[in-house]
Amino acid sequence: MRPSFLKKKPVQNEEMSLQITSMADIFIIILVFLLKSYSTGAINLTPAKGMLIPEANAAGAAVEALKLEVSETAIQIEGQPIANLEQFRFKANDLQGNGTSKALTAALEKERKRQLLIAKSNSEVKVDPKIIVVADKRAPYSTVKAVLASAAVNSYTDFKLAVIKGD
Repeated sequence: MRPSFLKKKPVQNEEMSLQITSMADIFIIILVFLLKSYSTGAINLTPAKGMLIPEANAAGAAVEALKLEVSETAIQIEGQPIANLEQFRFKANDLQGNGTSKALTAALEKERKRQLLIAKSNSEVKVDPKIIVVADKRAPYSTVKAVLASAAVNSYTDFKLAVIKGD
């Protein structure tokens, strides 16, 4: 009797065939994964009529966040008018000593409370510190500074300034 390791293996005369179906399945899965994870980096923002958005080369990817718009006549949050402006400037009685706007601070505080309530009732939702500021390029620095200060007081500390991508 021969030991088992000395037994001859049967010779295979058939050619080995490639399983195309399995490879096609793998490539489809990879393709679906890549398409799902692909992002163009642009956000659809529709500024108010007559607004001139500044041009710049954006370095980071676009993100979704609370949209705050600064036009010549008003401040809007998600399209809802919050504070009236006169030629891009806050009214004197709206500005506080710390450089924030009373009306804007109150509206952002209300929005923050709403986000906190949603996050409290749904553990999958996180409170987001991001805010996108869509400001007309004619808006003075003092107005943009008051907007950012009002946002920072309400824990919106991750600012993104919307721009039109230049060449």
